[in-house]
Amino acid sequence: MTLLKTIWQRDGELVVAFGPDGEVTLAELRRGSLQLARAMARLAGPDRPGMRWALCFDDSLLFTQALLACALGGYQAILPGHQRLAGLQALQAQFDGLLTDGEPPGAALAVPQLRLPLLVADDELEADGAALLPERLDLTLFSSGSTGELKAIPKAWPQLEAELRVQMALWGERLADTRVLASVSHQHIYGLLFRILLPLALGLPFDRRSIDYPEQLALQTAPWCLIASPAFLSRLDPAIPAAGCRLIVSSGGPLQPGDAHQAKLLFGQLPVEIFGSSETGGIGWRQRHQVQTPWTTLPGVEVRVGPDQGLLLRSPFLPTAEWLACADRIALYEGGFELLGRQDRVIKLEEKRVSLDEVEARLQALVEVESAAVLPLLQGQRQILGAVLVLSEAGTARWAELGPGRFLLALRQQLRPWLEPVALPRSVRRVEQMPVNAQGKRPWPQLKELFDEPLG
Repeated sequence: MTLLKTIWQRDGELVVAFGPDGEVTLAELRRGSLQLARAMARLAGPDRPGMRWALCFDDSLLFTQALLACALGGYQAILPGHQRLAGLQALQAQFDGLLTDGEPPGAALAVPQLRLPLLVADDELEADGAALLPERLDLTLFSSGSTGELKAIPKAWPQLEAELRVQMALWGERLADTRVLASVSHQHIYGLLFRILLPLALGLPFDRRSIDYPEQLALQTAPWCLIASPAFLSRLDPAIPAAGCRLIVSSGGPLQPGDAHQAKLLFGQLPVEIFGSSETGGIGWRQRHQVQTPWTTLPGVEVRVGPDQGLLLRSPFLPTAEWLACADRIALYEGGFELLGRQDRVIKLEEKRVSLDEVEARLQALVEVESAAVLPLLQGQRQILGAVLVLSEAGTARWAELGPGRFLLALRQQLRPWLEPVALPRSVRRVEQMPVNAQGKRPWPQLKELFDEPLG
């Protein structure tokens, strides 16, 4: 029996979600999913058995209801990752209908649309529910990677179940009797797995709402775990009196060691970092007891070093058993691996290969710099490097003393022993906090826009 069927057939009194309106049981979730599946069938008609439905939800319970309805009806679930109309219009060729808990876009999007929660009751649902089971769940996610171009990534249920069973074995005991809180979106692979599917598989209730502010953690009265991003963990307030934490998971980008240990001091749990991507699923995990803690591969996952130190991956979470070449560079150690940056962040400047990751690392090693983001810019007909910096206290004082132009010259002088002249940043912008998007990743188009304005 698939894990999906097991979840569906559990005791209906099991609490699956909670929110401002109280707790929701599995029986209530089943009824809502059956009702929605029937409404979707009416819209699809007999001629569209494989209809693709885009899911755009803020409410995690209604999102789950829609996922299960897709599984019940044999429909594909399409996860655009957001609810912005312009983005949905750009992806319109990828789906045939829209499910949402927001205001449907109506005629602006020429597909059938359903808004949840549905208001019409259906007295025949219980009879249907006895015979109708979710066999599998096929979905498509979208990732922009480092190129900014959206890429459709199909996921079949066997891939998702394989990863779920691994994560259940790793964290199930620590998660027992907890409530699952999350600051990350369920619309992306990390949130989908850890915020929705893992709690369902373990029989744990999840929060219908997102944890948007660390202060919300102080309101918890039952044991909890947190599915978070590095950006969220970087904003923790040392004064938060939150108790009852059993596990913190972080993914979506690098977690700074100081932020990890701040979380340990506040909540008594050193975050578990998960490394992976939408395409690969999880690859490795670690708890950063030391700055250079290597990654441990997840059970069943194999990694090896390919050309140019590229990561080669074979995993039960992939659609085939072939080795997959990834853009990350790694070094192997006994029992694990270290990330060395990404191959796709190596560019050519004046015929020389420059690693943007290395330039960022050299900048962040300077006493004046807390965080750096380096990107290529076009200056006239010439390509140069720009650096967006978060300054330390010493860097802030130095900036005030020298001014932006001389400050940049001083940084370049310190970098000369390490970098080729062409790799030295030629333009700089200062920010108080490094911008990140909802997935904890750097929004490169937004960072590039900083250089459209003159340096003040």
